[in-house]
Amino acid sequence: SGSGFGLCAPGHSPKMSDSSDYENSDLSDGAQERATAGYAKAALGVPYRMQQVVISWIFVIASVALLLDFGSLQSLVRDIPSGSVTMFDELCNWFGVLSCLCWLLGFVLLAHWLHSVGATPIGLAGCYMKLVASVFFNLQPMTGTMNDPLLGGASGLWWSNLTGILFFHFGNIVSCLDFYLHTPPGADKGRGWLYHGNLPVTGMWVYQAATWFLVASNGMACSFNGASWAPLVQIAEAPVFICQISGALLLLAGSVIYGVWCDAFRNLSNPALA
Repeated sequence: SGSGFGLCAPGHSPKMSDSSDYENSDLSDGAQERATAGYAKAALGVPYRMQQVVISWIFVIASVALLLDFGSLQSLVRDIPSGSVTMFDELCNWFGVLSCLCWLLGFVLLAHWLHSVGATPIGLAGCYMKLVASVFFNLQPMTGTMNDPLLGGASGLWWSNLTGILFFHFGNIVSCLDFYLHTPPGADKGRGWLYHGNLPVTGMWVYQAATWFLVASNGMACSFNGASWAPLVQIAEAPVFICQISGALLLLAGSVIYGVWCDAFRNLSNPALA
């Protein structure tokens, strides 16, 4: 999650509120209502907020579909030996198609948002690396759905997921580097990870943690075109399963963090035009 996904690197724009206006509540005081109200008010300062709302929801759907994809794959590899393949097993590639199309759509919209807010060249580079990743992601489930022996049969192209996750991971690293070199408007290095202005940075580090797990799972389980020494670890074994589920859950967590940043789960409307 997919991948950020943000997998989403918000740009650095002069249109965003100054940090002194960005947060009216202290998250350390334990006043949940005030904290929630402070987040909601601060989210109104996110430029082109509704576009970020759409992107956040798309990435949430992509992450949930990825979880289902991994769950279906794990069920499939366990059911094949017994011949009792279920409908959930057969939906594996279709969950993958949904997830990967959502990553692709989300990063297209994110690239547009980043250009609109005047993101830095490094921020744009991170986003475009993840956009390229989402193209590679789509190749595996689509070719798997085709079930063409020349394209890897039901497993699809062997190299596309590994290539995609490497682009995704390095894109997240580039995005984190961008935040380190260029503190985004509204962020405050003196405040905590949950301070509203710092949520994009927090979300990006969560995305990077997710792709560490997914790089590991893909590297362990990749067939490397049938090499005698591959896969390093079978898909059904614990290290692959744990890395897959951990990566997908962290992508979902990162997407939720960005959703909280733009108030995607409570405010789905723009203010009335004057």
